[in-house]
Amino acid sequence: MSFRKPQTIITRQPGGYVNGRWVDGSENPPSTILASVQPATASDYDQMRAEPGGRRIERMVRVYTNARIDVAGEGSANGAVLLWEGERYLFVAVSPWRSTALAHYRYLAALEAPDDDA
Repeated sequence: MSFRKPQTIITRQPGGYVNGRWVDGSENPPSTILASVQPATASDYDQMRAEPGGRRIERMVRVYTNARIDVAGEGSANGAVLLWEGERYLFVAVSPWRSTALAHYRYLAALEAPDDDA
């Protein structure tokens, strides 16, 4: 029995700086991965508060999957987005879990904040 269910994610094209300001790349069409989505723990929130230049986090989930997903701040694609329960969650952290019988990644995904530029 698998605890992983189909989940929808949106990846992005690489972004870049325009006139000194970061601009995200365009979004690719949604795709599906097999993943388990669970509520984040208090220690997950503590971990994200300790990150330099951390984002303001209202809600967060853990995502377990075999898929390698872009995480915000890792490269020029600025992180994929999980569409879950009608909301958009940005992948913000990853930990490879290789010491168990089932090798996988554990991601943290934070509820996307509305643009401050609006």
